[in-house]
Amino acid sequence: MKKYVILIIALVLGFYLRFNNIAVFPNGLTWDEAALGYNAFSILKTGRDEFGKFLPIIFKSFGDYKPGLYVYLAVPSIAIFGLTEFAVRLPSVLFGTLAIFGVYLFVKELLEKEKWANLIASFSALALAISPWHVMFSRGAWEVNVFCTLLLFGLYYLLRFIKGKSSVLPTILFACASLICYQAAKFLTPANYLLIIIFYWKDFWKNLLNTVKTKLGLVYIGLSIVFMIWFAFGFIFGPAGNRLTSLSIFTYKPGVSLETKNTDNGNPLTLSLFHNQTLLSTQLVISRYTYNFSPEVLFYEGKITTIRGHIPEGGMLNPLEFIWLVGGLIFIAQNIKDKNSKLLIAILLVAPIPASLTLAEFSTVRALFMTIPLSIISGLGMYYFWKLSKPVFIVVSIIYSITFLYIFDLYFVHAPAKIAFEFNYGYKQAIEFYNKYPGKRLVMTDVLGQPYIYYLFYTKYDPALYQKTDHFIDGGLDVGRVEKVGNAEFHQFSSSDVLTQKDTVFIGLEGNINNKFDFSSPVIQDYQTVNYPNGDNLFRMIKTKP
Repeated sequence: MKKYVILIIALVLGFYLRFNNIAVFPNGLTWDEAALGYNAFSILKTGRDEFGKFLPIIFKSFGDYKPGLYVYLAVPSIAIFGLTEFAVRLPSVLFGTLAIFGVYLFVKELLEKEKWANLIASFSALALAISPWHVMFSRGAWEVNVFCTLLLFGLYYLLRFIKGKSSVLPTILFACASLICYQAAKFLTPANYLLIIIFYWKDFWKNLLNTVKTKLGLVYIGLSIVFMIWFAFGFIFGPAGNRLTSLSIFTYKPGVSLETKNTDNGNPLTLSLFHNQTLLSTQLVISRYTYNFSPEVLFYEGKITTIRGHIPEGGMLNPLEFIWLVGGLIFIAQNIKDKNSKLLIAILLVAPIPASLTLAEFSTVRALFMTIPLSIISGLGMYYFWKLSKPVFIVVSIIYSITFLYIFDLYFVHAPAKIAFEFNYGYKQAIEFYNKYPGKRLVMTDVLGQPYIYYLFYTKYDPALYQKTDHFIDGGLDVGRVEKVGNAEFHQFSSSDVLTQKDTVFIGLEGNINNKFDFSSPVIQDYQTVNYPNGDNLFRMIKTKP
C-alpha cells in the first residue's frame, strides 16, 4: 500500500481540482458546451440530434461538424442530473481524472524493467494531476480532453499488445473511440500508434502475425480497418471535410509584402525562389509549431494566448515546472540510447503538429496532448532530483507547492472576473429572465453569437418539437446560425421596437437599449440587467406589458 501513496494523492487531488464547483466555474457555457449538452438531451429524448438525424456519429451542430462521442458520453449524466452545466461537464471531469491513472499505467508499462518504475510513474501521475493546463480543460466539456485520455489508454494497451500481455482488441477500441471524439485524432492517433510500432517493430510484428493466425484476431483487425476507412472517407469527402479544409493553414495564401518586393527590387527570380507561397506557408507552420515550446506559452502569459485557453496572468504550466522539466531532460539525455527515452521525446514533438496546421495563430486546445509527455518528463525530473539529493528535492517541492497554491488561487479566485466574457457568461441569467414569462414572444440580440443554442439549453426546449422546424441558415465556410425557434427570434432590435411591441421579452446590449432609454416608461412591465462579475453591464432585459 505504501508504494501507492503518491498515486492515491495524485488521484484524490486531481479529482478535487477538476470536480470542485464545476456547475458554476467556468462561469458560463461556451457555444460548444451548450451544443454538446443539448444534442445529448435530444439523443436522450428522441434518439436523434437537433436536426433529426438518427444516432449520428458526426453532429452537424452549428455547421462545424463535431465528432460525436462526447455527446453520447453526456447522455447518462444528463439522464441522471438533467440538462445542466454540471451534467454536461461531468464526463470531462471523469476522463480528466482517469488520465492521471492512465499516465501511471503507461509509464509503469514503458519502464517495467526499471527498479524505480513505480515511483517515476507515480511522480508523472502527480505532475499531470496538478498541471494547470490539464486541469483547465478537464473542467469544461472539451472533447479534446476526452480524446487525450482515450489516446493515452490506446497507447498503453498497444504496449501491452506488443509485449504479449493483451489482445489487440482494447487498443483497437480506444483508437476507434478517439477518432469519433476529436478532429485532431485523424492525425494524432495514427501518428502516435506509428511511433510506438516503429520503436517496437520486431515485437509488434511477431504479435501481429500471431493475432492474424486466429480467426477472432483477424476479424478484429479487419473490422477496425473497415471502420477507419469508412470514417476517414466520410470526414474527408463529406461536409465535415469541407469545414476542416477551410480551417487549414494551407487554404491561406500569404502574399509577398510590398516591403519585400521593394527590397528585392521586384526581381521575379528571387521572389519566386525565396518568397513563394509554399515557403511562406512553411514558415507560418514552423513559427506556430515552435511557439508551442516557448517559455512565453508554457510558463507565463503569452500575448497571443486566448483568455479561454490559459489561466489569466499565468502560463500553461506552473512556472517552477521548469525545474522538473530540466531534470527530466537531463535524465533522458543520460539515457538517450534507451528507445523509451527516444519514444517519449518523439511523442512530445508530434503532439503540437495539429495545432500548427490551422489558421488560428496559436491554440492551447489543439495542443493539449502535450500535457501527457510533459508530465512524464516532469515525473522523470522529480525522480532525478529525488535520487540526486533528497534535501534539494524537498526544498524544490516546498517552493513548487507554494507556486501551486498561487496558480490555483489565480484560477479559482481571480480568474472568474476575467474569463467570463470568453465563456459566454450571462446567457443563463438572460434566459432565466425569459423563463419567468414562458410562452411569450422573445427578441434577443445575436451579436454575441449562437443565442438559439442557449435558448434551447436553458428552456429545455422539447427536442421533438425543435426537430420539426429547421431554421438553420448555412454559413458556408463559416458556422451557420438560427434566427427563429418557436416564439423566440434572434436578431438586432432598437429602443423603438421595445416601445411599440407589446407583451414581448427583449434581451439586448447597450446598442439595442441605450443609456438614454426611459426605463420608467408605462409600456414596461419588468426590467433587469445582467452584469459581468467585474461589474460591467452585459444584457439589458425588458418585458413589455400586454
